[in-house]
Amino acid sequence: MNQRLAIVLEICVLGISIAVSSLIWAAAAPTPPKVPSGWKFSLPDGDATAGKTVFLNMKCYSCHAIEIPGEKLTMRSKGAGPELNGYSVLPKEYLAESIMKAHTVVAAPGYTVKEGRAAMGEYNHLLAVQELVDLVAFLKQGTKSGAK
Repeated sequence: MNQRLAIVLEICVLGISIAVSSLIWAAAAPTPPKVPSGWKFSLPDGDATAGKTVFLNMKCYSCHAIEIPGEKLTMRSKGAGPELNGYSVLPKEYLAESIMKAHTVVAAPGYTVKEGRAAMGEYNHLLAVQELVDLVAFLKQGTKSGAK
């Protein structure tokens, strides 16, 4: 009988050990991350002068009409993209998204989305993050204010 009692006690101790280990593990398990309340993505401010350089180097003017003081730009694909002169009123996050991926909503009146996507395509693989931030700063400053 003592042997049976010893086995029962061992089983009880083992069960208690497992239960305590489970509680300790559960208490030590990390809490899954949550997005903080009120969080919203906002694009940092960029350098508009560097953004102008990105605009010219990427030849964005090939599809988009824009007035840049001191520049004579020739559009190759007349009307392929909307004129960007008034785009400074748009939120910078919208402008960044419009450049990074083909969007489903085009801000310019008269431009339509075909097959659920804008004709511009995606440029996320062609621009570094800083270039995107700077390009948006260039568009946000407004072109008639004397972009350098």
